[in-house]
Amino acid sequence: MDRINKLFQTQSEKIPSVVKLNILAIGVGIVGGIGSWVFRFTIDLIYQWFFIFPTDFLKTIGLSLISWIPFLLSPIVGGVIVGYLTSRVSKETKGHGVPEVLESVALNNGRMNLRVPFIKIIASATTIGTGGSAGREGPIAQIGAGFASFLGQKLKLSPKELRTLVISGVAAGIAATFNAPIGGSLFALEVLMGAGGTTSLFIPIIVAGVAGVITGQFLLGADPAFIGFPPFEYQDPFLIPLFIILGLICGIGSAVWIKFFYKAEDIIDSTAEKFKIPEILQPAIGGLFVGLILALTYFISGDQWETFTIMGRTYLPMDTVFQDTLVQDSIIPILSVLILLFILKAFATIFTVGSGGSGGVFAPTLFLGVMLGAIFAIVIDYVIILADVPIALLALLGMAAFFAGTGRAPLTAIIMTAEMTEDYFLTIPLMVVVSISWIVSILLEKENIYTLKLIRRGVVLQESRKDILEGITVEEAMTPRDQLITVDTKTRLETIMDLVRTKGHEGFPVIEQDKLIGVITLSDVQKALYNSPRDWNVFDVLIQKTKPLICVDKKSTLMHAIHIMEQKEVSRLPVVEKTLSAPNEFPKLVGWLTNHDITHMYVTSKADVALQKLEDHFLSY
Repeated sequence: MDRINKLFQTQSEKIPSVVKLNILAIGVGIVGGIGSWVFRFTIDLIYQWFFIFPTDFLKTIGLSLISWIPFLLSPIVGGVIVGYLTSRVSKETKGHGVPEVLESVALNNGRMNLRVPFIKIIASATTIGTGGSAGREGPIAQIGAGFASFLGQKLKLSPKELRTLVISGVAAGIAATFNAPIGGSLFALEVLMGAGGTTSLFIPIIVAGVAGVITGQFLLGADPAFIGFPPFEYQDPFLIPLFIILGLICGIGSAVWIKFFYKAEDIIDSTAEKFKIPEILQPAIGGLFVGLILALTYFISGDQWETFTIMGRTYLPMDTVFQDTLVQDSIIPILSVLILLFILKAFATIFTVGSGGSGGVFAPTLFLGVMLGAIFAIVIDYVIILADVPIALLALLGMAAFFAGTGRAPLTAIIMTAEMTEDYFLTIPLMVVVSISWIVSILLEKENIYTLKLIRRGVVLQESRKDILEGITVEEAMTPRDQLITVDTKTRLETIMDLVRTKGHEGFPVIEQDKLIGVITLSDVQKALYNSPRDWNVFDVLIQKTKPLICVDKKSTLMHAIHIMEQKEVSRLPVVEKTLSAPNEFPKLVGWLTNHDITHMYVTSKADVALQKLEDHFLSY
């Protein structure tokens, strides 16, 4: 890896950033597709060992009456394993996955713990494979992002490049999961990138999504995420008012779901604190309640339990609704089943994810939307007796609308649903229900289900971060001049290499007579030794550099410094003191600013604000 890294560093400066990112995006897409396959294979393997084999064994030896035991115990055992992994090995693998990627992109320039993707596969596969009600999509997004971050950090990409590559990893994972390259790319753009970025940075994300889908098709087949949909008929003008009403219902329902999910999580946390339940055991206790639900559905449905399960492993209950095979009985039993599945799925998801399990809320949100759309269709069709309403169609629209309201990704909901059904004429009703649901949900709940988790942890993205950084000067955050290691023009390149090895830094300011005349980096040295292996010193390298010196004034704001670093694709800036009397002279070096300095100052400032609010709260009594 070190040899590849050195070769990449030497050659990458000759390649335009956009071209380099697209090449890396293909690799990330392939890894994302493979990661999706490995993840799903691991889930199925665990599922077989915890459910199929024990159940078949008990039936074979004549103990069918206790064949429900694996359904009760498996989530508990899985919770013990996951509790250990998320509390002792890698805390970043706990929960959804998407909020953690959001935080990494927004605050750490895409830098993630390098063990996250590996532990996440094990933790989330165990949660889902042992019966937990969680989705594969959030973990796959974090796995893809983790691999991308691992690659980007090893290749020492700039912050801007690393963020783009991490978002590309998310696109690859989601696209491979749903066999929907455009939808996966849009999810990454809407949820993680928002309105920021430039068109040139969108392309690597789309490339990664396509590469992920192609890889996934080789490994998992070209079938859509859900079993084949029946032909949808929606040209009847009578259905338009129903679409509007369904959009309103899904908008209200998604906002309620966001609030209910985190309110229930608060209750779980306060209960665990009250009874002093160790963090390592909390997922197991959540697994106990999930096990009771699984055992209940097994008792009720018997051998058809997979059709009515609330497990996160399978989409079969949704498939039966889409194919109209679930709704062949009389109205009351079917309506009761759908309502019961909706309620049990909501609580099972809360017990699984809210107690500390490792899994996403993407798939559970889709499940709830399908059931809500089907319930609405049956009520209209059979109770109000207005017309022959297509239940599968409204279930599908409910799925898209509920996700749009919960995840606040309307374009993703529209395009991904059209991709999965291979029916792009569906975009007309999709745009109606998704737009209404999205607007209504925003009016009732400002944050989506991903960002609200971060806000509850004290991490606020976008505007508030900008406000904080606009109020801090570079001088407050920088490493002062007297703490820096500097070199002069006569320093030999071998000395620079020794400094890199012993001090751990990759760039050093070059000073002559207390003036900053340039910066020499490890990349500069490697390039010089590669092209001209003569007895060069720092001066020989500086006169070969064509790029102007990039620095920042000590009175500038940190936000201004970030803009410079992103635009010039550098991870460090010399801090200077400019003098009006001699504007054309070399500036005086007063400090050094890095990404670490910015993050440290941001976190410190947020902590100071939080403490001030706490003091004001106590002083008000």
